[in-house]
Amino acid sequence: FLIGFTGVGKTTIGKQLALHHNLNFIDIDNKIEESTNKSITSIFKQKGENYYRDLETEALKIITKKSVISCGGGLPLFNNNLQLIKQNGTSIYLKASEEEIFSRLHKKTKERPLIQNKSDKQLKIYIKDTLIKREKFYSQADYIIDTSNLTEEQVLRKINTLIINI
Repeated sequence: FLIGFTGVGKTTIGKQLALHHNLNFIDIDNKIEESTNKSITSIFKQKGENYYRDLETEALKIITKKSVISCGGGLPLFNNNLQLIKQNGTSIYLKASEEEIFSRLHKKTKERPLIQNKSDKQLKIYIKDTLIKREKFYSQADYIIDTSNLTEEQVLRKINTLIINI
């Protein structure tokens, strides 16, 4: 299970990791979009964040085969999802600095519901405040990898050096 803030590379790294280990790749957000036939943005607008968080938990519960799973940034904070993750596999927190996250997200605010239409100043404040709230959850992961200033290949190498029962 790859956890961490929006924009740290969970999906990108997850796809490569799954390919390298010949495993199924699951992006929880994509799973939700497929099952509801709606975008994450429209789910947030029409039903709200709490409804979306319940969908995340349901998606987590139905994963049955060995897979590399990319979790939404807020997923570990709700509905005891972090405990579900820890019971069902190995968790890796892909960590990045506030500056790195900002540089990855500031041109993608329209695509992400929780940062939609934020100015650069608002986005910086949101990243800082949200990281403070989420860090206590993220840091409970089995492994922590700081992805700041690393290439995809370097992150993958670090993950592959971990002793993970894949």
